[in-house]
Amino acid sequence: MSLLVWAGAVLVLLGVLILVHELGHFVFAKLFDVKVIRFSLGFGPRLFGFTYGETEYRLSLVPLGGYVRLLGEDPGEPIPPIDRPRALAAKPLWQRYTVVVAGPAFNMLLPLLIYFVHYAGQRTLLPPTIGTVLPDLPAASAGLLPGDRVDTVDGRNVRYWEELERVIAGSAGKTLRFAIHRGPDAEERDVTPILLERLGPLRVREHVGWIGVSPRFHLPEIGVLDPASPAAQAGLRTFDFVTAVGGVPVGTWTEFEKAVEHAGASPLRLNYLRGGYSAVPFAHVEIEEPGSAIVIPTAVFDAAGRRHYETGIVSAELFVFSIEPGSPADQIGLRRGDQIQTLNGEPLPHWDVLREHLADHPEQTFRIGWLSPGGVHHEAGFKQEVRSELDAYRQDEQHLIFGALNRLAWKTDPPVPITNRFGYALSHSFERTGQIIAAMTTGFAEIVRGRVPLTTLGGPIMIGYAAGVAAEQGFDQYLWLMALISINLGLLNFLPVPILDGGLLVFFTLELFKRRPPSPRAREIATYVGLVVVVTLMLFAMRNDVFRYLLPR
Repeated sequence: MSLLVWAGAVLVLLGVLILVHELGHFVFAKLFDVKVIRFSLGFGPRLFGFTYGETEYRLSLVPLGGYVRLLGEDPGEPIPPIDRPRALAAKPLWQRYTVVVAGPAFNMLLPLLIYFVHYAGQRTLLPPTIGTVLPDLPAASAGLLPGDRVDTVDGRNVRYWEELERVIAGSAGKTLRFAIHRGPDAEERDVTPILLERLGPLRVREHVGWIGVSPRFHLPEIGVLDPASPAAQAGLRTFDFVTAVGGVPVGTWTEFEKAVEHAGASPLRLNYLRGGYSAVPFAHVEIEEPGSAIVIPTAVFDAAGRRHYETGIVSAELFVFSIEPGSPADQIGLRRGDQIQTLNGEPLPHWDVLREHLADHPEQTFRIGWLSPGGVHHEAGFKQEVRSELDAYRQDEQHLIFGALNRLAWKTDPPVPITNRFGYALSHSFERTGQIIAAMTTGFAEIVRGRVPLTTLGGPIMIGYAAGVAAEQGFDQYLWLMALISINLGLLNFLPVPILDGGLLVFFTLELFKRRPPSPRAREIATYVGLVVVVTLMLFAMRNDVFRYLLPR
């Protein structure tokens, strides 16, 4: 991106945010008949402008803010008698509160508009069809199965998967009555979500209900560990992808299991695809080659003398597909084709459970058990590596590295159209804005407590760099960045620091309780203190910007 386009992206971003903020003050000042002397985008010397009515509109030299100059904003300034009823200080306290709050509030309204447009553009969502049921968790205990479609929860209609997730997340420990369709049959199940702690949106830790379901249907990708098993003897390998059993196509792991169970002792004629990697210039291409095999099940008797048939085929879900060299997984000896079985001595039902445990306990030393081909059991302890990397915006981002990945193929039921898209977009815009406000408020509190270093602060260089990168990534990313910074600007202006809107709110609150405004001397001292605080924070932010963006790393 050229420097000119980059500069344009920055100026548009700052211009829109400043305009929205000052427009809030301006609109309510006019509404309450407060005389507006000047509306300025930017600080410092005037570049150009015009006067319309009683208000001067100008563009100023320094584009790092703006202001609306109101008559009587400073209680000590001289005011002509004819204009005294229109001074801000002469207005009722509730009107003064409203004029001041309107600026940050408009900064909160802009993201609502941006998110509304974004969500209004969505036309479909996943239906509430269960694709995966994890063993030994509430959904499995209640008898829910892959393919069940949830119609209602406690009598409330459920149209989309995200609605089902939301109900479950907010109902930890509460028994829910699920009305489901299983094929043509309607059934009911009582499910009690357990409490799960996890990292939610914007990496804020949250406590939610969980029953152990997913909308993803696992596809019939197989794992083969025992070289003496019928599957291995038939030439099948781990990560083969079964497409048909006995000439009948199978689309999910559940369908494959049913076909194998139905076959019993009969030989299984399987069609499959096998992937291989071929190096071509600049890429590695996976080539799927078709194949077929006949698997003859072996009869096995359990301790009670009951007979069943085994093929040596299991789901590839817990098999390691790749290992990062030098990672903790590599160092303890995990290899491609190994099957992970236990974590801290407990059976591991699903790779997602492993992922949740690793993410929720970054400092913990884990003990993991696995089988390698041939059935050799291994067990070892490891601790995740914390790796710091720069993201696209040159922000330090910490990643937890285990180093082992699976490759689980999956699909979902086809998405369904959203009914009442207006209501959907409106509710989700408020929800998203609320999540970001909560996350940023928590971040501010952590900085004040000293748990987050001041090196995380950024200034105008960071905003400029982020605006340029977001503009390169597309208009959607640019708008999302604008929404984030708008919320940040609104929250910052609510801080109880003189020279910010929050400082004026403090003065008004003191006036409310003392029945008189603070003395001009007290306001002057507080303003100087506020100026020192703001300038100090800006110096820290500028220092961070210089080290982050201008000095080589």
